[in-house]
Amino acid sequence: MASGILLAGAGLALMVGVVSVDGGYLSVLPGMLAMGAGTGLAMTSSTEAITSALPREHQGVASALNDVTREFGTALGVALLGALLSAGYRNAIDAPLDGVPGATAETAREGVANALDAAHRTGPRTRAVADAARKSFVDGRQQAMWAGVAVMAVLSVCVLARGPRRPAPPRRTDRNRPTRRPVPDPETTGARPGRARHRYGRPGGGGRARRRAPGKRRPRC
Repeated sequence: MASGILLAGAGLALMVGVVSVDGGYLSVLPGMLAMGAGTGLAMTSSTEAITSALPREHQGVASALNDVTREFGTALGVALLGALLSAGYRNAIDAPLDGVPGATAETAREGVANALDAAHRTGPRTRAVADAARKSFVDGRQQAMWAGVAVMAVLSVCVLARGPRRPAPPRRTDRNRPTRRPVPDPETTGARPGRARHRYGRPGGGGRARRRAPGKRRPRC
């Protein structure tokens, strides 16, 4: 689990250091690959730790707890990192918008898509505003990714310090405990020790033996 968290944090750090305005998708790809691999390793081991901590009859509770933590963590992470990205974008784009009309500047501060749309209404400063919007978005994204790296580092330390060392053995209860059949006593059953009693009283016989009347012989063909 700790290795997956560290790998995901390394992916976020790659997305901070390699991503640039002119880099394109290839600058994002290494960090996304590392972050995806680390997330897969961490989620698999965390699911195993949650389900193995409860007995078999409480696996429904373990599955529900696993789903709740995953959904809640995803929503919380998106909200926090999105807020940091938006705040970083607004702080970075304030200076390049000096001299831009007020309505256009307010539209550009709302987001990078609005800024690119509003840049066409700035006349000769269209290219400068569009480039400033893209750079401000990258700066805000880097700020959010650094916060993610810090969270991953703290989480990895907590897992190494207090996380599960190995999977816990399944707990045995009365429901899944095997039952032992009583061994029959030869004195009460009447069977001789060392010799099994057969159904028809004849060892090795496949059926009931027929008795012939005295004095009769089997005809020969």
